[in-house]
Amino acid sequence: MTRKELLNKNWLFHYGELERQPLKTTKKAVSLGGLTAPLANETGSRLPISAGGNHFLKLIAQGNAEQGLLNLAGTDLTDKLSDDWKKIDLPHDWNRKVPYVNQPEKLMSGSKPDAVGYYRRTFKLSTNELNRTKTVLHFDGVMRMADVWLNGVYLGHNNSGYNSFSFDITEMARYGEEGDNVILVRADTTTGAEGWWYEGAGIYRSVWLEHRPLVSIVSDDCYIYTKSLDNSNATLGIEFSVKNDTDKLQTVIPTVSLDDKNVIRFNEVEIASYQKYDFKKTIEINDPKLWTPENPYCYSASFEIETDKIQKSFGIHTFSYTTDGFFLNGQSYQLHGICEHQDFAGVGTAMNQDIVNYKVKVMKNMGVNAWRSTHHFASEELLNACDHFGIILINENRLLESSPWRVNDLKQMVLRDRMHPSIGFWSISNEELIGNTPSGSRIAQKLTRTIKQYDHEHLIIGAELLTPEGIIDENYVKNLDVLGVNYPEAGVMGSGAKLIHKKYPKLPMMSTENASYFSTRGIYKDNGEKRQCNNFGSYFSMVLPGVRKPEDPGVGGTAHPETVMSYLKDNPYMGGVFLWTGFDYYGEPSPFNWPAISSQFGIADLCGFPKDYYYYYQAHWTKKPMVHVMPSWNKDQLNLDKQGQVEIRAFSNTEKVELFVNDHSYGKKDLTDCSANWTIPYELGELKVVAYQKDEIVAQDSRFSSSKTKQVLPQKVYEGGTTTLFALKAIDDNGKFVENANETVNLDVSDGKIIGNGNGDPIDQNLDNDKVNLFNGLALVIVSKNGDLRVQLN
Repeated sequence: MTRKELLNKNWLFHYGELERQPLKTTKKAVSLGGLTAPLANETGSRLPISAGGNHFLKLIAQGNAEQGLLNLAGTDLTDKLSDDWKKIDLPHDWNRKVPYVNQPEKLMSGSKPDAVGYYRRTFKLSTNELNRTKTVLHFDGVMRMADVWLNGVYLGHNNSGYNSFSFDITEMARYGEEGDNVILVRADTTTGAEGWWYEGAGIYRSVWLEHRPLVSIVSDDCYIYTKSLDNSNATLGIEFSVKNDTDKLQTVIPTVSLDDKNVIRFNEVEIASYQKYDFKKTIEINDPKLWTPENPYCYSASFEIETDKIQKSFGIHTFSYTTDGFFLNGQSYQLHGICEHQDFAGVGTAMNQDIVNYKVKVMKNMGVNAWRSTHHFASEELLNACDHFGIILINENRLLESSPWRVNDLKQMVLRDRMHPSIGFWSISNEELIGNTPSGSRIAQKLTRTIKQYDHEHLIIGAELLTPEGIIDENYVKNLDVLGVNYPEAGVMGSGAKLIHKKYPKLPMMSTENASYFSTRGIYKDNGEKRQCNNFGSYFSMVLPGVRKPEDPGVGGTAHPETVMSYLKDNPYMGGVFLWTGFDYYGEPSPFNWPAISSQFGIADLCGFPKDYYYYYQAHWTKKPMVHVMPSWNKDQLNLDKQGQVEIRAFSNTEKVELFVNDHSYGKKDLTDCSANWTIPYELGELKVVAYQKDEIVAQDSRFSSSKTKQVLPQKVYEGGTTTLFALKAIDDNGKFVENANETVNLDVSDGKIIGNGNGDPIDQNLDNDKVNLFNGLALVIVSKNGDLRVQLN
């Protein structure tokens, strides 16, 4: 049976170029040596040499076989590691521990220097694998240019930091007493970035060994998809293939089991030596359980032959798009989406499944049902989380290019991901300069043709930044199932989307990026020195320097949340929204410069702590009664007018809300756009809003004036299989949350290891895992757990 072996533990890492860079070619087979082969303290010889080979080497070097290797093959004779190799585990983003640099050209990408890094690991293979399996070395993702060596052989190169890639190492591997197998990986971020945002560096996703039987089911060829749905039946297509990697004719009788109940049997087939056979069948399922974000039912599928078994999940659903918007399973469905880069506080891009699960749950609790992986292929971890939590995913191609390696990366992404229940869309591009040009049209045609060759059920879009005049290339747009439009609601984009809709009324259109609203968690007045933006709306501009007037273009961001939701209400044919972004992310610190190192577009901060407008969207997108009041209630955080009055805003999905200060009522108000506003005198104490449904209290929220911090309490916000996330919360001597606390906290854990921390402050440049600065009362600590975790704080 196919078996996966995770290789994420016990790697060694070297930051910077090696004194002797490993070669890629040599004059004799398997003879690169050096760090690509076993060293003096490891098992096995530098390379396997026959008796005749040893005799020859001694002849050409006067009896010194080592010197003969150097003379004949140019073999690197290095036999030990320098002291600057450090032990690490994967996933690993080396840039999180590299000091920030004040270089304007690095500002957008996170103010980190480009560099080279090396990873090295040994592993053993049993002789049980020999002549019985194909062994494949698999990388889920390496940022950025990656070169890989194994046992003195250069395996190959990978260009992109966003695709997965593999090497068949069956013949080159060592088995049993032959000794250790050695992997050496060189990652290089100095030769050109793929994104303008923070991309991380190194082996930031998992590494696997896959052991496949010689007669095996090809995992990426396994595909179950929905061909049609009616009231009580689903028609499914089933495709898979079996590969015979033996020198004999092989007979197989495949089966496919759905939820271990429905067993679909296929006819007996003979497969010739070293050939592959494709199987296809159409079946009917009565009363299927449909996958939706509200009920994300995932069927299990087991593809099986006598020698192999592959298990996958799939969903029964249909996706369609018309001039009336998006349809899920034949029903009109509004997309409540976010756009998101792949990083997180403290760990950068090195996010394991638990961290990704936490991020998805934070957004799911806000009412999000769709996610755009911007602007790159989604990770396996994100796909898994969206499958099981119920998020419709836009999986985005990195660039609108048709070079052979880019097309191959796209093909492999589609094959790998197409069966995931959460996949709803493929996006071929984002805001490309060549979009809507003749050249762009030809490239788009090649990419869409590639996708459709391997996928039969998902929609193809492109996320376009259009002109205010609404100019498009008709030939380019014909390649798309849906024209994606970024920021159709924004004043800086004019009436472009509406003009296109008027000119092409039968063209399906979709909002693919919205808002880009500046805000800093817990901040209620702009502060340029500290690079902070007011949650009520900043006077800093997206497109103009300094503090601006409210009517200036780009003030507060590309568009305010209220503008986004108003546009959606007036233009339902756009299908929904995809807010930029779910979380703050490293890099792109607009509207500021150094020392800001992270964006402020997020609805939650880098740690996943909600900002105030998180609750505005939650009020629109969830049904459970809720209310949220802003601002904080410490005077030093507030923007009081000359009369000592302050603006109050509440978000709720109920009928009415009532404002209290120290039990004094300022009256009930109906909600408009899920919001209510007051301007009242500041008074020390408790600010409270009560929400009513049919004159009954159904929710309430309070903010308190607090004294100094007495203690910092760790609160578990997510516990996964390997990782636990703790929020650190400042509390005063009355047990009230201290929203203006900014002390430094020293950290210690037992039965675990701190792998990252953060606080959401856009200028915080802490690199120390053992301490964290509170920011407006909160910080986050991420712990890899070994047993019964305890977190100690000072």
